[in-house]
Amino acid sequence: MNHERKTIVSLLGPTGIGKSSLALELENKHPFEIVSVDSVMIYRDMNIGTDKPSNEILSSTKHHLIDIRNPNESYNVGQFYNDIGAIIKNVHNNNKVPLLVGGSMMYFNSLFNGLSLLPGKNLIEREFIDYLLLHYSCEDLHSCLEEIDPLSYENININDMQRIQRALEVYLCTGKPLTSFYNKRIKLSDKYNLLTFRLISDDRSLIHDKIFSRTKNMFDNHFIDEVIYILEKYSLVKENQSMRSIGYKQVLSYLHGDINKKDLEDKCIFATRQLAKRQITWLKQFNESIPIEIRENSFKNICKEIDNHLLF
Repeated sequence: MNHERKTIVSLLGPTGIGKSSLALELENKHPFEIVSVDSVMIYRDMNIGTDKPSNEILSSTKHHLIDIRNPNESYNVGQFYNDIGAIIKNVHNNNKVPLLVGGSMMYFNSLFNGLSLLPGKNLIEREFIDYLLLHYSCEDLHSCLEEIDPLSYENININDMQRIQRALEVYLCTGKPLTSFYNKRIKLSDKYNLLTFRLISDDRSLIHDKIFSRTKNMFDNHFIDEVIYILEKYSLVKENQSMRSIGYKQVLSYLHGDINKKDLEDKCIFATRQLAKRQITWLKQFNESIPIEIRENSFKNICKEIDNHLLF
């Protein structure tokens, strides 16, 4: 490990496995600042369905990237990538170590494998392309790509106007084909020492039991009332990004009369288990991470095992 570069510690795992509690224990013992890597905890007032840390915890222990958007706003992996870069610098400037905690594997993938550094949108060039569309067909504009960006020409469907516009826009702005940016990726490991732990369990029933208990607690703590509250406060509809989240999506279907209350909890449990299955598949791809086996009543042992890998 290169000790001249600053360190970032990451804690990954499937939903419900106990990442947040473990992060708080580690933060209490080490010079960490917790950075949430959760695509739903970013939303204000979405607390019960995300198992968000309590207000008491958030007021006493600093957490980054929680409650940064209203539920009627969108957020994507590119915005996350930019936001977390600034946070990491600030945490290091405070002589602390960022502790990245969560289960949003697409977000972690952007950090470990990098994002393409595509130029931002250019309204002037986009207006020019819109003007061209008044005089030329989608097929005509697609054919332009054959000369300026052959790879995009091959990969973009002739009727995919949005992607054709984007490819033309990038070329007009930069003089370079869109595909030339795909290999220019900046990874965290290019700049920092990474120490990554992935929480796993060979006992799938343990994860299923945790998901079952967590879902039951959500509904016992008036989860449906939370959804009704944010629907009214933010004028939300099912198309909002936040309402496509597991739990919220199912409650919305219940409120619209598409499913009955008896089936609601079961559908939430099933969807959460499917999410955990996808997360576990993702975790296998992060093969440079250190596996930490989760077992019942092993919380202190897990902390000790992680402590043994820490160099501060």
